Amino acid sequence: MKPYSRPAVSVNRIVGQVKGFHRGSASTDLPLRAQQWHSRRTIRSAGATSPSPTLPRSQSGRANDPHDIENAALSLPDQVRLLMRRVPYPVAIITATDPHEPLEKAFRGMTVSSFNTVALHPEPAISFNVRRPSETLSALQSSNRFLVHLLAPSQLTAALARDFSKGNHNLSIVNGKGDFEFVPHTSASSEEASTRPLPLLRRKNPADAPEPDALSDIPFVFECRLHPKGIEVNDHTIVVGTVVKVLSDHLTSPDAIANAHSVTDLCLTYANTRFWEMGHEI
Repeated sequence: MKPYSRPAVSVNRIVGQVKGFHRGSASTDLPLRAQQWHSRRTIRSAGATSPSPTLPRSQSGRANDPHDIENAALSLPDQVRLLMRRVPYPVAIITATDPHEPLEKAFRGMTVSSFNTVALHPEPAISFNVRRPSETLSALQSSNRFLVHLLAPSQLTAALARDFSKGNHNLSIVNGKGDFEFVPHTSASSEEASTRPLPLLRRKNPADAPEPDALSDIPFVFECRLHPKGIEVNDHTIVVGTVVKVLSDHLTSPDAIANAHSVTDLCLTYANTRFWEMGHEI
């Protein structure tokens, strides 16, 4: 069978696709596999007044394709950012406890799109990237512990992920607003039980309402210990964690895990400045 290959797509085509979405959009722009959506670059519109770029010329002295002018006007980071928007990423919310604050003010959280597994043996290890400075990064580095929440695809969880992308001071959950709350989680392991509880996310449950279905919001949570092999790259820190426990109500047996093939079993993803529910098998 002939291997599948995608046709080359010029950057100027992607710019044309993205311009319309940015203008007037309430969504924020997710940096490449980074921590949060604080960073947003605006692409210059066609009607903006700016110095005309020098026309690139080939070795024969003739002007090159006019598309090259628009490509040359984009910096290399912008080109990579725009191209990588087309790649779906998993969405995860990282929470940690600041050991230097009173417990009622110590919970921290952030949304990441760079969550991934690093290794499975001899212990499972995961990683994600965080842009500095970050209060949540400082908290997990100081406490050496954190939780990774993987989200089900829904409007409710997408709103939660957006909220945790705005920084700890702007979190609705801190002011008691929104549909979710922090629940103190104490590890069952003897090694971790003596430390302060971690902030576990769950949907609020009114006193007169039935117990909410945990599967509809956060299918599973990884409890992690900070791995000493973190690395700083430019303005980001690559965090590596060792998974010490999986918190999940529905993955109750090896068969249940092995048979999780439905689209509804897949977690929330992010691509092209939007949240997505995964579609059909190819």
